[in-house]
Amino acid sequence: MFQRLDCRIGHYAILLFTWAVLCLPNLGGPSLYDIDEGKNVGAAHEMWASLNFIVPTFNYVMRVDKPALLYWLQTGAFELFGLNEFSGRLPSALAALVAILTTYGLGRRMFGTTVGLLGAIVLASSISFNVAAHFANPDALLNACMLLTMFLFWRDYERGGRGWFIWCGAACGLAVLAKGPVGLALPAAALLLFLSWERQLRSLWDSRLLLGLLMFLLVAAPWYVWVGAETKWQWVFRFWQEHNVKRFDSPMENHGGSAFYYLFILVIGLTPWSPFLALTGWHSYRGLRRSDGDNTQRPALRFLVSWIVVYLTFFSLAGTKLPNYILPIYPAVALLTARFLVHWRQGVARIPAWTVHGCLACVVLTGVVVSIGLLIAGGAIRPSFVRGRFLPGLEAWAWLGGLLVLGAIGTWQFVRRERRNAALATLAIASVTFTALLIGWGSNAVERHKAARALVQAMPDDQQFRDVRVAAFDYFQPSMVFYCRREVFCLESEQQVLDFLSGPLPSYLFLTAGQWENLREKAEVPCRLLARRYDLYSGKDVVLVTNE
Repeated sequence: MFQRLDCRIGHYAILLFTWAVLCLPNLGGPSLYDIDEGKNVGAAHEMWASLNFIVPTFNYVMRVDKPALLYWLQTGAFELFGLNEFSGRLPSALAALVAILTTYGLGRRMFGTTVGLLGAIVLASSISFNVAAHFANPDALLNACMLLTMFLFWRDYERGGRGWFIWCGAACGLAVLAKGPVGLALPAAALLLFLSWERQLRSLWDSRLLLGLLMFLLVAAPWYVWVGAETKWQWVFRFWQEHNVKRFDSPMENHGGSAFYYLFILVIGLTPWSPFLALTGWHSYRGLRRSDGDNTQRPALRFLVSWIVVYLTFFSLAGTKLPNYILPIYPAVALLTARFLVHWRQGVARIPAWTVHGCLACVVLTGVVVSIGLLIAGGAIRPSFVRGRFLPGLEAWAWLGGLLVLGAIGTWQFVRRERRNAALATLAIASVTFTALLIGWGSNAVERHKAARALVQAMPDDQQFRDVRVAAFDYFQPSMVFYCRREVFCLESEQQVLDFLSGPLPSYLFLTAGQWENLREKAEVPCRLLARRYDLYSGKDVVLVTNE
């Protein structure tokens, strides 16, 4: 596979090109996705504008949802590339590059260069990983920091050394700055489970463990102490209680699910490689159970399985469930998938021929489901069981599913001819192309159904520099704050709306079209409609009015 580039530099070139194709095109094209992107980029903008890099705020109120690492990186991107969506998402894209290269390095050390290369491509082209790379939130950063922790541990462990404590402590410190306590607790639990499985827990009885803890504190503690001192410890207390304890104890914002929620999410998120999950699990289980003397890969398998088990168990037990929470297990699953596929290519994984054909049939089925789903979402097909408003424009992208169908057919042809190198290459190219187009450019079809940026663009260009007021009633999306570049007041009653429009300053008001129909006759001053737009999130038409 990739024989002409079959060297480490060649592999890095392939992975860099793959990342660029998947993550950079149209990165800044779509407007911010609410709620998370709007709040994260809005908080970074306020930090950048105020030069207060300690206490995060959103809409000029303290924000306790996330630590500061993402905001710091976004402010750096603002300095380099301007105040725009591309800058807000660039840290996630760069974190994805770190994750791809680190996955290659880890797979290369565990199972060889081919597994490392294919594993990195499987990861990069999976749907969930690619979505995180295009999204301005801390998940891609947490994933990269966690991967660095695992890589640094394994690099030293396989050589019989114990020098991993310090560098793993630094990586965990960055992970805690990216997302919070899970950045330390879960990697530590995975390493403890693995060392226990290997009967090497005594290796932790080492003075360098204290040095690792010290390095962790040097990286993570200064900002937490500083933000605590600045806010009389309100930030630290609320972050711990509201966004750690409560999220684990009970579903927040109706984000719950069954104990099997993440198994379903993993199947969806690993698309288009998920048809191989069952065979990957079977082959990995056999690798753990081998008793014929070939046990060289057993520790690596145990390490990856420990990693997956800890993360899946923790988040399955948690009350709040979101698809992005298990992003850190995708590198481990990708490497196990690549190991199976490479062993199949080499003839090591001896499986009935029909099983591979069945997997390729599932790839075809995935492509068909994607096409039908886009046709239904766009309104070209309107089954009676589908309720709600359709999103015209999505049906035009239904052809994307055909890429997987063609890729699977091409792969099947090479499998029939026993050209397994060409089969894997065809499948990888089809997967990268499908994911790059679906995530990178398919988002353009949704843009016409998002209101915030389009409404703000209807305001005068100089509103950011004049003494005007901006408010919202019965409608609010966090991205409005970023696009307005100023505080957006949230009004709670009709009387507040009328008082707002009657004030002496130029005023701009966002509200649903239905509310405006009820209020426009009651306004004491002449008001005019600037723009009207359908909003995907509220499912209503939204208007922008002004008293100017």
